[in-house]
Amino acid sequence: MAEYTASFLAEKAGGTVKGDPDRKITGINSLRLASENDVSFLATPKYEKMMGESKASIVLVDEKCTAEPDEKRTLIVCKDPDRSFSRICALFAPEPIRFEPGIHPRAAVDPAAVVDPTASIGPCAVIEAGAKIGAGTRIGAGCYVGHNSTIGNNCLLDANVTIMHGCIIGNKVILHGGVVIGGDGFGYEPSLRGLVKIPQNGIVQIDDEVEIGANSTVDRARFGKTWIRKGVKIDNLVMVAHNVIVGQASVIIAQTGVAGSTEIGRGVILSAQVGVAGHLTLHDGCRATATAGVTKDIPMGETVYGAPAEPLKEVITRLAVPKNLEKLKKRVAELEAQLAELKGTLAK
Repeated sequence: MAEYTASFLAEKAGGTVKGDPDRKITGINSLRLASENDVSFLATPKYEKMMGESKASIVLVDEKCTAEPDEKRTLIVCKDPDRSFSRICALFAPEPIRFEPGIHPRAAVDPAAVVDPTASIGPCAVIEAGAKIGAGTRIGAGCYVGHNSTIGNNCLLDANVTIMHGCIIGNKVILHGGVVIGGDGFGYEPSLRGLVKIPQNGIVQIDDEVEIGANSTVDRARFGKTWIRKGVKIDNLVMVAHNVIVGQASVIIAQTGVAGSTEIGRGVILSAQVGVAGHLTLHDGCRATATAGVTKDIPMGETVYGAPAEPLKEVITRLAVPKNLEKLKKRVAELEAQLAELKGTLAK
């Protein structure tokens, strides 16, 4: 079992020890669940009471924290305890699972597929004809890679990922369990005989260093491509519709849905449960707060809130009006009382 002193952890975290530098821990945990053998961190002042009740013997805090060390606890003062704690977590990370190159005996790989000798194909995976799997890529158990799809180098597909025909996956892409890439976009036309399916003839292209969380879906384009650009991070249970473009280094958080043909710029953040209507443009650096319903284009760098979503500054101003009215009513009542008193004085 690994054992680390407060002084060693402070060096790793880029912080300063307050208290006993030789205090030792053997694990990491949250303030609520930590034991006396754990290190934890205080991210925001609202958890300061919890820190007082915590059993953690070493806690990372920020420079504004007023808590003091005692005989049971050493503090490590950091500029950013959250980020510094991530460095400490790395000390306790398990060794990554290593998969031997090659094709598992129970995998089904078409003879017309091209699999790099250094790739690893897990049990019950299916690789169709014309598919290409790059060097060092791991295809997990039960995955499906469709005809003429391309998966680049050093990718990781967890169990039961589906890549449909013709899709393109770049290098160092991580797809968590249950992800579906390239299912048909939701396209139908009404007719006298009911809804008629519109062919979805495009593909999905996912660029390098993208990560997509469990059970998320990215639909095939009606024409051209649905495009997830370099460095995008998508959480679990996210739906990206046909012909959407997601710009570099953008973040889409759980249970968000983006409707067809919307273009999302670079560095955009869509928080949890955001709904984005189709054929919109969300410009670089904009943000939508949790549960926002986006029905209009969002300008560069703007934050929107609510359903339908509005600029956050306008929402804050409007919410402030009732409070200001209450203050105004109180002030008017005070002035009326003063006026009545003045009239009574003059009448005498």
